[in-house]
Amino acid sequence: MKITKRLGFLLILIPLGLFIRYLDLQVFDGFLADNQTKDHFKFIGVLVVVVAVLLSAILYFDKKTNS
Repeated sequence: MKITKRLGFLLILIPLGLFIRYLDLQVFDGFLADNQTKDHFKFIGVLVVVVAVLLSAILYFDKKTNS
């Protein structure tokens, strides 16, 4: 049971790290450098979606482990 708890959180943390690295590369390559409003809204929208998915995954794993 302890192994599945650790693997569950790794399954959340690895994609999160990859997503952060991808965003980091996009920002450094000039994604937001042109100051277009639609690019900023796209960036914020993607961040909100990713945080919502991660929160739901964490709540799902937490509820599953407490049952």
